[in-house]
Amino acid sequence: MEVEIRLFASLQRYRLERDRIHLEEGTTVAGLLEKMGIPPTEAAIVLVNGRHAQNEQRLNDGEQVAFFPPIAGG
Repeated sequence: MEVEIRLFASLQRYRLERDRIHLEEGTTVAGLLEKMGIPPTEAAIVLVNGRHAQNEQRLNDGEQVAFFPPIAGG
């Protein structure tokens, strides 16, 4: 299966050559982070198809996954 990846702010340093990645069926958000070499603590917000997702959520073919780093403001 393939999912589309969107990386924001400081996480863009983990960009791939393509914006899609091939995964084994049943891969979770945590498995995707591991495959991309992104420490889970660096991906504070994860959206799958525009909805908040947890690391244990399984991904499906064609989904869009967006990762955001911790955000601070004033």
